Amino acid sequence: MLPDLQAVVRLTDSIAGWLLTYLVHSTVIVGAVWLIASRRRVSDTVREIVWKSALLGGIVTATAQTVVAREPLGGQLRLAPRTTGSVMPAVRIVRSDVLDPRPRVMVLRPSGTRWTSVLVVFWFTTAGGGLLLLTLGHARALRALGLRTSLDGTPIGHRLRELLTRAGIDRSVDLTCSSAIASPVALPGDEVCLPRRALLELQPEEQDSMLAHEVAHLVRRDPQWLVLARVIEMVFFFQPLNRLARRRMQEVAEYLCDDWAVARTRRPVVLAKCLAAVAEWVGRTPTAATPLHPMSAMVESGGSPLVRRVGRILGVRSAPHARTPRTAVAASVCALALLAGVAPRVSVAHPTLSMSRFTVVRAVVRETGMMTDDALFIVRTPDGRIAFDSLVERGIVRSAP
Repeated sequence: MLPDLQAVVRLTDSIAGWLLTYLVHSTVIVGAVWLIASRRRVSDTVREIVWKSALLGGIVTATAQTVVAREPLGGQLRLAPRTTGSVMPAVRIVRSDVLDPRPRVMVLRPSGTRWTSVLVVFWFTTAGGGLLLLTLGHARALRALGLRTSLDGTPIGHRLRELLTRAGIDRSVDLTCSSAIASPVALPGDEVCLPRRALLELQPEEQDSMLAHEVAHLVRRDPQWLVLARVIEMVFFFQPLNRLARRRMQEVAEYLCDDWAVARTRRPVVLAKCLAAVAEWVGRTPTAATPLHPMSAMVESGGSPLVRRVGRILGVRSAPHARTPRTAVAASVCALALLAGVAPRVSVAHPTLSMSRFTVVRAVVRETGMMTDDALFIVRTPDGRIAFDSLVERGIVRSAP
């Protein structure tokens, strides 16, 4: 095998092991986070941090175990790189020629499909297709918002500037409106787009609550986190729990943005009325309308999530006291570091040399009665398998002196 091709094969085996390790680790992390976030005494701030850790944790721990050569405490699950059990070429010594009693050495390469290469090609192809669909969906949503009107210089635009000043936010936020959407959305480029009917059907204080909620998304960088979560969901399509983590992260983000808006406007009832109005608009939107999945919409659907948000805003069910985010972040980092050292790792098996169990066989190649190159075999004595060969090609018969 050529050196370059051998390097590619080794890289393919490493990627396959990394993907399988990620699948194991991410399953464990999302399951543990689900148990933690299900407790009522856990604050929404902690919930958000652990759900974000669930999305990124498997990538971090699998990469750490791949980079660090040490075996984790949980051990390793070594898999053969081919569909057959043999991972090394075999040597067979026969005496097929009666006139020439010297033994002949036949090198037999292992048969079967190299599943690691198939897995990596399938992953690259499917992940690339998913990212392409995500990009096209984002572009389609932006085209639906393309005919939007700037609200700079309008009364609602001035109120947005006052809100940013009161909140101590030193950044420029573009305010636009569009008739193609039913819910306000926060865009990654520091832009808030309102539905046109919000300017006609909502009172000024309701508009201010809507603006505060969307500004909270921009301050917290929720649009960027949503794009990252959807990229992870597409790239690691074989892990369905990423969808659960992304949806829970979005849900908690809406709760925290509601809290931010109420803290700035001091009008929880007004925000609840605004949410009810937007939910009604979303419910009346035709199902064939362009979805805004890559974007952070204020209301995506009604039902129980909206009821929980309204009840939470009005104080029907008080939220747990939020702990310091730094403590939750530090705890998450420590937990991931512990998992990287303890969780089992999946790797592709390669033969390990132990010279005490091998014997050396030297053979020469004869072509048309002439002696040409020689070859050196290191043969495993119990089962006759080759661990190393210097000049061995597939299907070549070599004669030993």
